[in-house]
Amino acid sequence: MQIIAFLFHFPPMSGGGPVVSYNIVNTMATLGHHITVLVPDTAWKDKKYEPQIHENIKIVRVNTPSRDNLKVAARRCVGNLQKMGEKLCKEIEFDLIFTIFHPFHLVPNAAVSCGKKFNKPVVIKVDDAVYEKSSGLKSIQRSIEKRFSTKALKGATEILVLNEQTMELVSSFYNVSKEKISIMPNGIDLSFFDIRPQRENKIVFSGVMYYHRGLDVLLEVVSKIVQVVPDVKIVLIGEGSELNRLQSIVSEKKISENVEFKGWVDRTEIPRQLASAVMGIGPLQLTPLTAKSIPVKVLEYMASSLPIVSKKGSLSDDVLVHGENGYLIEDAHDLAEKIINLLQNPSLVEKMGTASRKMVQKFAWENLISKLLEKYIKS
Repeated sequence: MQIIAFLFHFPPMSGGGPVVSYNIVNTMATLGHHITVLVPDTAWKDKKYEPQIHENIKIVRVNTPSRDNLKVAARRCVGNLQKMGEKLCKEIEFDLIFTIFHPFHLVPNAAVSCGKKFNKPVVIKVDDAVYEKSSGLKSIQRSIEKRFSTKALKGATEILVLNEQTMELVSSFYNVSKEKISIMPNGIDLSFFDIRPQRENKIVFSGVMYYHRGLDVLLEVVSKIVQVVPDVKIVLIGEGSELNRLQSIVSEKKISENVEFKGWVDRTEIPRQLASAVMGIGPLQLTPLTAKSIPVKVLEYMASSLPIVSKKGSLSDDVLVHGENGYLIEDAHDLAEKIINLLQNPSLVEKMGTASRKMVQKFAWENLISKLLEKYIKS
C-alpha cells in the first residue's frame, strides 16, 4: 500500500508522542508498505530522538509559520500541510491517509481535507482526547480548538482510540458517532526490550513529568520506604513541567541520597535502565487523562518484565491486574506498603514481572498494525 501520514509529533522530537508515531510508520514500512510522512518543519530545541528510518519511509518536512514557537506552529501548520498533501496526492495514488490527533495541534484537519478532496479513507488515531479543564481566557481558546477538533474527527473514515472509556469520551465530547470509532491500544516493540533483568533495589519512572503522573505522591512516601529498605533508589528518567517542583520536594524532605533525577537519556539506554529495576511506576493521580489508560511507558515496563504500581482506576485492566502483575493503590499509605512489599519479596517481583511480559505480548505493534491495515488493503 501507499500511505501518506500527517504527523506533528515525530523525530527528532523526543517524548512518548514521537516514539508512538515512529513505531507506527516504521511497522507499516517493515510490513512492506510505502509511507510518505508529512511533518511540520518546527525548530525542536530540546533533546533529540533519532531512530533509524526504514527505507520504505519518505519524510517531507513542510515549511511552517512561527516554527520557533511550538504552540503557535501547532495551529498555523495546517495550511501548508494541506497544500503539500494535495500536491503529493496528485503525484502519488495513495491508498490511505493516516494521522494522529491531539487537541494541541491541527494536523488532522489537513489530513481530513486531503481525504475529502481526493476521496481517500482517513484514519485518525487519538493520542490524548481532551485537555484537562481550564478557566478564563484559556477556556475560550479551548472552545475554539474544540470546533476545529470536532470538524477533523467527524471527517474521519475511522477513529482509533485506546479503550472503551476514550470511545465514550470522544463520542460525547466531540459528538462523533460510535460507529466510526474502533479500539486500538498503543503498542510496543518487544524486541527492543528483550534484555535479561538484572535487579537492583531500584524503583523507576520513565517519561515526561506532568502533574497527572503523580510523582509528588511517590516522593511523599520515600522517607517511610527508606526506614524499611535503606538502600532503595528511586530513579526518575525524563524531564517536564513538574521537574523543579519535584526537585524542591526532594530537597525539603532531605531524601536526595535515595532519589536520582536522571534527566533525559538516549532512548537506546531505556531498556538497560528498566531491566535493572524492581518495579515501574504508573500514573499516581486519577484524572481524565489517566483513567483506564494504556501509557507507552507502562507497556515498556511490562516488556522489561517489571511489576507495575499505579493509582486505582488509572490503568486499563489489559495492562494491570491487581495482585497479578502489580498493584493498584488507594492512597499514599497504600503506595508505601505495596512498594515495601515488593522490595522485600524478590520471588514476588519475578512472578509479577513474568506476568507483565506475558500480558504485553498482545500489544506488539506488528500485530496491531497488520489488523488495522487489513480492511484497507485493496483485494
